Amino acid sequence: MTASALIVEDHPLFRDALIHLVQATLIDLTPVAASSAEEGLRLAKSLGQVKLTLLDPGLPGINGAKAIRAFRRVLPAVSLVAVSASEDRRDATAALRAGAIAFVSRAVSTETLGKLLLRVVDGTVERPEWITPSGRADIDDEATRVLTLRQNEILTLLAQGHANKEIGLRLDVAEITVKMHVSAIFRTLNVANRTQAVLAARRLGILSF
Repeated sequence: MTASALIVEDHPLFRDALIHLVQATLIDLTPVAASSAEEGLRLAKSLGQVKLTLLDPGLPGINGAKAIRAFRRVLPAVSLVAVSASEDRRDATAALRAGAIAFVSRAVSTETLGKLLLRVVDGTVERPEWITPSGRADIDDEATRVLTLRQNEILTLLAQGHANKEIGLRLDVAEITVKMHVSAIFRTLNVANRTQAVLAARRLGILSF
């Protein structure tokens, strides 16, 4: 079965440009396009093997970090690159925290974007990147403190006051597994306890309540 690159972009000309870029650069992948996050999520659930997602965070409907998290839930093992008209640090940080492997300005050259996509597909992007027309931009270390989907679920339940045993029952995992995830959350957020973890997650925008 041929692997796919899922392109989610509402602007027809830019969507076509991304399709052509994938065809020219990632010759082993078949581009599949959607004009909204909602359509893209439906496609994601029906496609066989997806190797890459290209997403415009400025879509109508579900967009921004919320859209990125939605695709990460449906395609948790697939790298997502946000290709945005914005060059605002806040937008880049939000996208990377939500799980994008890269936040790229639309204004970068085709060559720059193509090289990045090759590295993403090859698995050689070691940490999240922010790419602007002038090159790779510095990212606050906090922006790269990304939790896994499971860790996000556990952190949400921690914030709601549930004990490890209760979390294990709710998620149908062993209590020792929950403890391991909690320890990993503490390390990622650089905190020592649950209260600090919840406060840090709210400050970073990982928790919205």
